[in-house]
Amino acid sequence: MLAAGCSSLSSYERFTIQARQSISQGRFDDALSFFPDKSAKGRNEVLIRLERGILLQALGEYDMSAREFRHVAEMIRDYENMAVISATKSTSQVASLLVNEQVMPYVGEDFEKVLVHGFNAVNYLMMGDLEGARVEIRNAYTRQKELYEKHSRELEKAKKESAGIDWNSSFIQADPDGYALLKRRADSVQSLYQNAFAYYISALVYELNGEYDEAYIDLKKAIDAAPDSESIQKDLIRLSGELYFLEDMQKWEQRYGKRQKIATDAVDVFVIFSYGLAPYKEAVGFPIPVPRGGVVFASMPVYRFTPSSVHRCALRYEGNYCETSSVSNIEAIAARNLLDKFPVLFAKQVARTYLKARLTGELSDQFGAVGALTGTLASAITEQADLRTWSSLPKDVRIARAFVPRNTSSITLEYTTGSMKSSVDIPEGSRHLIVLCRATENGLSIQTKSY
Repeated sequence: MLAAGCSSLSSYERFTIQARQSISQGRFDDALSFFPDKSAKGRNEVLIRLERGILLQALGEYDMSAREFRHVAEMIRDYENMAVISATKSTSQVASLLVNEQVMPYVGEDFEKVLVHGFNAVNYLMMGDLEGARVEIRNAYTRQKELYEKHSRELEKAKKESAGIDWNSSFIQADPDGYALLKRRADSVQSLYQNAFAYYISALVYELNGEYDEAYIDLKKAIDAAPDSESIQKDLIRLSGELYFLEDMQKWEQRYGKRQKIATDAVDVFVIFSYGLAPYKEAVGFPIPVPRGGVVFASMPVYRFTPSSVHRCALRYEGNYCETSSVSNIEAIAARNLLDKFPVLFAKQVARTYLKARLTGELSDQFGAVGALTGTLASAITEQADLRTWSSLPKDVRIARAFVPRNTSSITLEYTTGSMKSSVDIPEGSRHLIVLCRATENGLSIQTKSY
């Protein structure tokens, strides 16, 4: 057990510190070098390909990014749908029960499995492949439904297995400040299984295809998931008016304000703005006394949040101003995901604690104080929380949409406090312009695609 524990103790986050530093400085190529293709193997292959996918997108390598995301989605499906458990996987599952979760292959958090398809839809949009984008959006919808049903079953099972144990109080006592911050971040999330980013990208794809009724349906789903997003609010008012859904338009105007007039020949500028870095995980450990001497050690993951000087972006053109609004606050979604997952993690923790307590007790009976000490040390060394997470994700994804007069040659993006600005040209003849950008402490990476 000691040997197996020591071999699995290396924290994935420890190996991503330098990559995250490179990302914060806008050096995405340097960050990618920490995740070479040849390293994408073993129990961290899914995670490494997730990192590669988002970094390749930031570098404008959309086709390569799409391949990584497709491969990841297939791998996750293979893990989930494996009908006959192989001997190797059985061994891993037993090891995870005795040692820790890190010995199991990483298959992604629920919210990561949805984001894969949302980000891949953006890849296809930037390549001009609307059909590919639609496929990814349909995949995102399917995953949201499947994962919700799966989580409900796991939660019910975990409640039965850990009945009578107050995991909530145990964890709060171990890290009261960390838990409180986690709870505050998570409170803004309506549902893990309704992703406003995926719905909004879907609505855009439908509009680009001229399928306005379908776009309107997805906008209504998006506002349910992100009711405070001004960008979604404005699009609901605009599109309900264009479709002559007058009762709906009046309802939205009463909630969000009057409809803005848009010139018939305006250029539709759609800005996707992301910034910062998603949270990383740290372990919170605490001892649990066991009968007949000794203790066992519990270890649970908790998110730590990375501050960013960038927190906003606005679009300016010819004296007009349009602020971005959040459609996927990833640090809040991650916090909600972890809180929702705690009962399942704790049920596994209870099972491990029980087995290790028996081991420590038996060693104590057979070898006295030396046996108790040995069992206690084994428990302490091998009980490590799984700290793996998709570390190169941004902190937040925000959207702005503006309908710019046809004769406008460029727009300006202002971010942080307005002191940092970037100009974006509008190609002649464009009807729609997608502006994909990621802000870092050192500047703004901008790529565009016109339709």
